[in-house]
Amino acid sequence: RYARKHVKLELVDPYSPHAERIWRELEATRPPGFFLTWGWVENWLACLPHERAPRLALVCEDARPIAACFLGRQLKLRHRVLPTRAMFVNATGVDRVDNLWIEYNGVVGRDLSIEAFVDLLPGGWDEVFLPGLSEDAFGGLTDAVHARYRVRVERRVPSYYVDLDKARAKGYLPLLSGQTRSQVRRSQREAGEPAVEVATDESHAIDIYSELTALHGAQWREKGKPGAFADPWFDRFHRRLIARRLEHGEIQLLRVRAGGATIGCLYNFICRDRVLQYQSGLATFENPHLKPGFIVHTAAIEHAAKAGLGVYDFLGGDMRYKKSLSTDCGWLVWARVQRRRLRFAIEERIVAAHRERRARDPART
Repeated sequence: RYARKHVKLELVDPYSPHAERIWRELEATRPPGFFLTWGWVENWLACLPHERAPRLALVCEDARPIAACFLGRQLKLRHRVLPTRAMFVNATGVDRVDNLWIEYNGVVGRDLSIEAFVDLLPGGWDEVFLPGLSEDAFGGLTDAVHARYRVRVERRVPSYYVDLDKARAKGYLPLLSGQTRSQVRRSQREAGEPAVEVATDESHAIDIYSELTALHGAQWREKGKPGAFADPWFDRFHRRLIARRLEHGEIQLLRVRAGGATIGCLYNFICRDRVLQYQSGLATFENPHLKPGFIVHTAAIEHAAKAGLGVYDFLGGDMRYKKSLSTDCGWLVWARVQRRRLRFAIEERIVAAHRERRARDPART
């Protein structure tokens, strides 16, 4: 009753001249992760085709904004037959455009329970997709059934990180398992003494970025895939982001060399005391004992520890190297809210039956 009486949600043109001021004011009340800072958001809006841009959703209490997010809308057709009117929180619903992989998602400003958020949404939707949420966003989501909708947690993804205070206190390598420590040290011996180079201006940053994208593309082409930077939209977004945010200390482009050769490059974001390891490009070597990822990440982690930063965050993903090189782990959540629709109940029964058949006879399925 309180929410209905005093709080409402307004949809606003994302390119409104007031959008930046409102977003920054909400940022200041509860500093968000990097992907919800105005630096990232402004770049996203500038690069999006205007017809794809989601609306800015302002949650207002007595006409004063207290929280905000962006709401994209798309009519989707699942399994080629199941129509669904979908909303997307801080995403467009267009797969190619949403491949920026935002994480630590949620609302900026005051956090809301999922019940309060759903009650405020405008009508005309069947599902709301909530990608890459912080594990405590919307009060922390679990599978739940409500009178008018249900919450589905589709996946929980580990987000491994290094506590740099521990690394400063004990040294980084002693924090790792004996096997990983041995592999890192052997890789370092095989490669030679690593030297860390961090971009200091835009020209230097683009030089490292260009080498990173070339190495990244070569790695993925070996797997029969083009790699993220092959998409002109993705490349254009990041070149603009580097040009706009490097001088604010939010972008780190780092190159590690040994024996005059590049071992690898990293593209990281810096948000307060946190390093977010976003993309990498690693050289390939015939020597199986020379693991470039171990060398490059170890050098970057030790560099961050010396710089007085607090966390080196590998971001979401259950890759073995992230687990091996980390000291701690958090979680990210991908979820959706579904209205209670007959077609979703039918879909659920069909999917469950398919899983049962696959469990009985995986080869035939």
